Amino acid sequence: MGKLIEDFEAYRTKMNDRIMESSNTNIKRFFALDTTTYAEGALDVKTKEMLGLVALMVLRCDDCIKYHPFFRMSIYGIISHKHN
Repeated sequence: MGKLIEDFEAYRTKMNDRIMESSNTNIKRFFALDTTTYAEGALDVKTKEMLGLVALMVLRCDDCIKYHPFFRMSIYGIISHKHN
């Protein structure tokens, strides 16, 4: 699973760089929106990450789930989960 995630992140970084090189203001604003969405605010960052992951799972967006920081942290063992 580690190689799959590494390959995905390398491809995503490459494509993000390509998009940002040729992007217009609207695309740059969209990228900024994604960054500011997960900033500390009325909800803590961990709660926002979990809500984002749940929404992506409902939408069944596999690429989004692979990219999602909370998911990546759980894969690398930074966050442990306890099942009831």
